[in-house]
Amino acid sequence: GTGGHSSMPPKKGSLVLAAEIINELNEHQMSASITEPIDFFLKNVGGSMDFKSQLAIANQWFLKDLLIKSLEKDAASNALIRTTTALTMAHSSDAPNVLSATTEIIVNFRILQGNTVDDVLDHVKQLCEGYDVDYKVISSREPSKISEIKGESFKKVQKTIAKVYPNAIISPYLTIGGTDAYKYEIVSDNVFRFMPVEINQYDQRLIHNDNESITIDNYMRMIHYFKLLMQ
Repeated sequence: GTGGHSSMPPKKGSLVLAAEIINELNEHQMSASITEPIDFFLKNVGGSMDFKSQLAIANQWFLKDLLIKSLEKDAASNALIRTTTALTMAHSSDAPNVLSATTEIIVNFRILQGNTVDDVLDHVKQLCEGYDVDYKVISSREPSKISEIKGESFKKVQKTIAKVYPNAIISPYLTIGGTDAYKYEIVSDNVFRFMPVEINQYDQRLIHNDNESITIDNYMRMIHYFKLLMQ
């Protein structure tokens, strides 16, 4: 955009144009889909959901759009069905009376299986058509592989969980946050990201936050679980 002194602002400076792009990125998310592990998850836990959700899960051939709209309403479930777009950082002028000729936006995408890094770039470029934009990928990797949930490896995990939590519904799931577990993919086709802890909404908010911690009970559950799994 046009830089200069703030006493003579253009109709749209770089920060205003960036704000328009931010709104486009936020309003027009990448398309949603129900991947295999989430399909298994919904069918496994569907019996404990309300009747409307059970109906949509059981009749996805007809009510899939309704099911996706329901999942989109909550941030946690929305992250299970699409590549998420998180606007995390922005920088423009360094002084209150200066218009910056450029504004930088940093966007964090968590890529769903079925999408690629190139898909994300194409999506961004399409939304930024008509704007003077330079693109830079700070860091990237393709989404993690989906581990086999019908084989012996997952059965061992299931048996161990059942010993620690005999009343739990055991189901495949999609780990939302990125972990270092993907590095094990060079030595194993099946990498299961699981911690046998009981956490509530307050505990969830402690992740990467002030006073990040887990309870001693959860710490001991993890030791007990992994000991049983190795045995």
